[in-house]
Amino acid sequence: MLGRTFAAATLLLATSLTQPLTAQGCTSGTFWQRDSLPASPSSIPTGVSVIQGMCEGESAGIVFEMPASMPVQKITKVVAPWGAAFGAAGFLAALDIEVYDGVSFSGQNVNMGQLVFSLTQTANQNLQASSHGLNEFDTSPYNIVVGAQPPIGGVRRFAICFRTDVNFHPSGSCATGWPANFFTDNSSFQFVCNPAITPQQTSIIQIAGQGWRDAALATVQGIQLCPLYYSGTWAIRCCSEDAFPATYSSFGPGCANSIGTAQLINSVLPRLGQTMIVNVTNMPIGLGLMITGISNQTSTLGFLPADLTALGLPGCDLRVSLDLTDGLITFGTTGSWSLAIPNQTNLLGLQFYQQAFVFDPPLNSFGGAMSDAAVWQVGN
Repeated sequence: MLGRTFAAATLLLATSLTQPLTAQGCTSGTFWQRDSLPASPSSIPTGVSVIQGMCEGESAGIVFEMPASMPVQKITKVVAPWGAAFGAAGFLAALDIEVYDGVSFSGQNVNMGQLVFSLTQTANQNLQASSHGLNEFDTSPYNIVVGAQPPIGGVRRFAICFRTDVNFHPSGSCATGWPANFFTDNSSFQFVCNPAITPQQTSIIQIAGQGWRDAALATVQGIQLCPLYYSGTWAIRCCSEDAFPATYSSFGPGCANSIGTAQLINSVLPRLGQTMIVNVTNMPIGLGLMITGISNQTSTLGFLPADLTALGLPGCDLRVSLDLTDGLITFGTTGSWSLAIPNQTNLLGLQFYQQAFVFDPPLNSFGGAMSDAAVWQVGN
């Protein structure tokens, strides 16, 4: 880490971010950023500080705080800053991506909580970072969930971190510093650690032999790194979306009855602590059954969908398993079904399947028809 030689002039270098590799921001969901650089700096020159003393095997990270009302999140994209002196392009590094859920601070010490993702451990690969810019990596395929840990001191925090597995700069070393390395948003040389420029409980570093430290307070051999060896906020960003959104959608057609085809229409989505409501349209005599199952692949009748012609319902298919059946009664042609969802987090993300049978005695020998089928997911 910083301080092998304590050559401050070579460890803190203001450079020009003139051509970032990619524009930043999120197409949907939430964009997380704690640095002061523009969110999409594709053509905006910005001064930054390359922190040359970060060694191979060490890690840089940003801690984000989640609003109390925000549901648990899925990380969909991460952004790693990799810079070089004078904005030089083409210097490469192999970085591991690490995500921690549940972070707390005790002075300069950082308690990292649960490691919920490592790109190296999960996919046996690295993020190939290049100078000079902000390197994006799509994490949406990995189902990285944060915000699930209990609040610490009333605050839910998570950290996006990048570990340098290999720094390919040809002239760098841990002892003398690496001309290409992670950078912060700092654009000026400081003789005093300014909390407005280097805020506490924001940027973190993992120092070999010490562990995780608050970059604003960290010391090496008794010397505080801020401001001569570290200053600013890491330009580490990420995108997220609700990890378990409440959803309700049709996945298979029904069969016609005498007044049309019964349709399942969601009125209130299945959220924790709330009562979901589903309406059933086109009920000829106001009488039916709501079937709720845990599968749309198999049932007691065999594989799904199951052709019900042999039971007297020609042209009709059963599309959900027969795990729960509730009666539907209405005085019109539209019925309503409801279910109170317990406020239990272990239900988040569970999926269920539904289909209604509506009575229509003259229609066929079984006396009815099937609605379309829907799948729903319990969310926040």
